[in-house]
Amino acid sequence: MPKYVNKDSLTDTLYSQFHLKKKDAAEIINTVFEEMSQALVSEGTVEITGFGKFIIFDRKSRMGINPVTKEKMEIPSTKLPKFKPSQTLKNRCNNRNN
Repeated sequence: MPKYVNKDSLTDTLYSQFHLKKKDAAEIINTVFEEMSQALVSEGTVEITGFGKFIIFDRKSRMGINPVTKEKMEIPSTKLPKFKPSQTLKNRCNNRNN
């Protein structure tokens, strides 16, 4: 069965491996994600060696079609976070030991 990871499972891992209080483990996880979010909001980069890199991607405005009225409409430009996995992570996902 595939493993599912979320904030609660990360908190449980910190709790069990480092014998922290659950409240302290949750604070650590929230602090890490808040720091990552703030870096991206300020159009910075989040780079985690051996895992990957998060960057902000500018999606240009484009024309679309309203599915209800079938009218053409402009979809405004947006900024989106984008993830680029490291070569190490790619190799691990493909069972390569590089």
